[in-house]
Amino acid sequence: MAIPLKDFRLGITEHIDIYLDAEARAFGKGKATIAREILQEWAKRKAHAHKVAARRLSANGLQPEFDWNDLEDDGAGSKGARK
Repeated sequence: MAIPLKDFRLGITEHIDIYLDAEARAFGKGKATIAREILQEWAKRKAHAHKVAARRLSANGLQPEFDWNDLEDDGAGSKGARK
């Protein structure tokens, strides 16, 4: 069973497009698949770095500091729906 995907669109430079196309042709995949693999790898690195930082902070008796007052960064919006 395939993992459900979210639609995400963005503009890219011609330089990026050429490299995505080259990678897609070299490995017989679509550009969207290559981009998704790149973003997946980036997300895994970010999650790993967060875990490492949390462990190091904990080992030093500290807790990660989150700015809970600024909830708009996660798209939730602390003041209701965005306009």
